[in-house]
Amino acid sequence: MKKGLLALGALFAICLSMLATDMVVKQNNGKDQKINVVDTSETFLRFKILSDSTVELTDESSCRGHESITIPEKVRIEGKVYTVTSIGYSAFRECRSLTSIKIPKGVTSIGGSAFEGCSSLNSIKIPEGVRSIGYSAFSGCNSLEPKLLGYDKGTKCYGWIGNVEKCTNVVIPEGVTSIADEAFYGCESLNSIKIPEGVTSIGYEAFYGCESLTSINIPKGVTSIGYAAFEGCSSLTSIKIPKGVTSIGDWAFYGCSSLTSIKIPKGVTNIGYKAFYGCSYLEIVIDNSKENVKAGDFAFEGCKSVKWLKD
Repeated sequence: MKKGLLALGALFAICLSMLATDMVVKQNNGKDQKINVVDTSETFLRFKILSDSTVELTDESSCRGHESITIPEKVRIEGKVYTVTSIGYSAFRECRSLTSIKIPKGVTSIGGSAFEGCSSLNSIKIPEGVRSIGYSAFSGCNSLEPKLLGYDKGTKCYGWIGNVEKCTNVVIPEGVTSIADEAFYGCESLNSIKIPEGVTSIGYEAFYGCESLTSINIPKGVTSIGYAAFEGCSSLTSIKIPKGVTSIGDWAFYGCSSLTSIKIPKGVTNIGYKAFYGCSYLEIVIDNSKENVKAGDFAFEGCKSVKWLKD
């Protein structure tokens, strides 16, 4: 009987040790650091194994009623320890009670719609290691203080999170090389933005509906202007397209009714469907011939004039 109790006690101790423990790792400065390891049986959060050492937090978690969540840096699944490196698609979607969340530094990607509809979320810090943020990841998070998602050490500008009505002036940090799809979609109050020289592409609908934007300087490194990139920018009066641009997407400047003049450089060989449709005051000068440029249907419909320099 006594041996049985001892064995049971030992088993209980082992079980406890497999739940919440500290892992000691050696830092670059030589000092030890304790990292809390959470067993999946201890948390409502659910994870999917990505590799022998990494996991992704999934949308199988039940966030109802939780106001504050800390995502663990490491989790134990069936006795093996994994690092949390990703927050999956729709992982916290519609978690309306959620007000704050702590993301560990090991996370490098946040999936599309991950926090979509988290209308009470007002506190979040995105680690510098994050290099990928999916489509609509923070859509509807109107309680967040406005913040530009872009990093000095990063490679991509992911746009604005929080209440877009507060988005008025933006300086995109140096080091950013592309402006993501829908990055500033619907920022109706945005009237000033500075794009650094390193940017090479502007995604589709990047500035869609930015009706207060009056001017923008596209840096010389940009090679493409995406689908509907400036559609509905009705206050835009001037824009300079640099020589490096080779294509202007469908609907790119659709409805930019305040534009008065624009010169399209020789390098542009593709102008999309309805690219300048409805720009009724716009005088367009194209430094090329019709034979060398593929222009979509209604590309210049309603424009004041179109002049080809090399007809």
